[in-house]
Amino acid sequence: MEFEFWGLMHDGGIEAIHGEVPGIVSIEVSIQYLREQFPGEGTGFRIVLANCGELTYREYDSTPVTDFDAIVALEPEIVSVEKCESCVVVNCVMGTLTISYEAAAIFLDSGEEVSIAQLAAGSKAYWDAWAAANGKR
Repeated sequence: MEFEFWGLMHDGGIEAIHGEVPGIVSIEVSIQYLREQFPGEGTGFRIVLANCGELTYREYDSTPVTDFDAIVALEPEIVSVEKCESCVVVNCVMGTLTISYEAAAIFLDSGEEVSIAQLAAGSKAYWDAWAAANGKR
């Protein structure tokens, strides 16, 4: 299960979730600064999870939520990622998103597929430019 790409989505907001568990789940993540590293208009990415067996969001000190609309309404914002034995824990500003799946595909919101390497290169380009502009190099 590929999971490193979640960390590249730092500061991304979860805008929509479609599909069903178990099954195929599509997650729309809005992350303008990273999306601008790719051609065309758009504000984010769509992540398609194959054989998704779990997708649960839990705000700190709250009851876990599995309803997709309820999760989106809580406006999770991605901070980092951790791999556990059989799942991925996406740390968010106010809680954690626990997901298990077999495979993931990443698409621009305009529909073109993006590899993890392309996503990583886009993230690096952005953060290198940010560091240079802010005297961090």
